[in-house]
Amino acid sequence: MFGDLVRFLQCPQGVRERGWRRGNGAQVGAEGSERPVASARRAKARELIERLVAEGRVRFADPDDDEVAEWRRVVNYAKRHGLEPAGKRIEKVYYGGPGLELFLAEDPHPHARSQRPKTGGPSVPAPSRSGRLHPVVVVLGNDEGQLAMPPELRRRSLLLLQGLGS
Repeated sequence: MFGDLVRFLQCPQGVRERGWRRGNGAQVGAEGSERPVASARRAKARELIERLVAEGRVRFADPDDDEVAEWRRVVNYAKRHGLEPAGKRIEKVYYGGPGLELFLAEDPHPHARSQRPKTGGPSVPAPSRSGRLHPVVVVLGNDEGQLAMPPELRRRSLLLLQGLGS
């Protein structure tokens, strides 16, 4: 129980300040050295980026769960450490059942902040009033259970539907 604490306290002061540990197979190295897992993942991420740039797509026909998990970690490492080529991002998709495909996409990610609508942008024109209502708009307007939303949005939605039906 106290073994880890004792080992920590027995480490040289400089090692403790840099956050390195002894034991668990990890070696304490010179300042600036990288852990073995991180250096292996960095090498694998660089190799993947080179393949993606050269080939466009990399497919793994029938990877097991451990391989998929490792490739996900490699891709996440590449993203976190800025190894993706400028203006591109790595995408992972599954194909044909257990297959995994990695490729470079050029567009921003659909959930990226840059994809969100800007405030004060152009608005969608909607009719200010409606003449003869479309039958669907009449049904939706009379049924309070449909289009459950604030009244201003509900009115605008009905006007937009009326404009589409005209």
